[in-house]
Amino acid sequence: MSERNKKTVYIWIVIFIIIIVALLLFIFNNKIFHQNENNNTNDSKNNVARLAQESNILGNNEKINEVNNRIENVLTSSQQTPKEEEIASYSTKLGGSTENRLTNIKITCNKLNGTTVNNNDTFSFCQTTGPSTAEEGYKEATVFLDGKKVQALGGGNCQISSTLYNAVLSVPDLKVIERHEHGRDVSYVPDGKDAAVSYGSIDFKFKNNTGKEIKLYFSTDDITLNVRIVKLI
Repeated sequence: MSERNKKTVYIWIVIFIIIIVALLLFIFNNKIFHQNENNNTNDSKNNVARLAQESNILGNNEKINEVNNRIENVLTSSQQTPKEEEIASYSTKLGGSTENRLTNIKITCNKLNGTTVNNNDTFSFCQTTGPSTAEEGYKEATVFLDGKKVQALGGGNCQISSTLYNAVLSVPDLKVIERHEHGRDVSYVPDGKDAAVSYGSIDFKFKNNTGKEIKLYFSTDDITLNVRIVKLI
């Protein structure tokens, strides 16, 4: 065989080997891809399948009912969470607040943040927050008592209830059940738009008539106090 023919044979052998290697790599990668795809699909069904198999194996009716309930819980938890639609918001300024007052406002905002109110239920500010105690970190700050300024634990809570009140006013289907004005004007809301609160004495309450569950969000950055009301749909 001539030198030229030998080179041609070698070239074809190399080309053949390259084709075989490429084909093997393609088959291997394709197998891995489908295996991963099947694993991902099966992972989402593992809990339900396992529980269903357990239900078929068990012969005790009470046990079967228990497993069926667990299957239902798995299916329910996998459903999409409700969407939130903002229906009202209101903000007030915290200018002039002392450090103690800002501390109280943060504590109460954290207590109230994320509160849900079911349809036809009544929200109570005082019932939700409870009393303001030193054990919870509340400090003494200015409150109005009989029209006079005094120092008491939880001073600043009335600005939160008043901010919430003004947000509630913009939603016709939120009915104010109880609301009290301070004995004197306050600076953070317009005249006659405040809602004084004092645990065990006066409260701010409203009823949810929106036909949907609502959620309340409270936040503060020491400059502004923000309240948002969303409807779960």
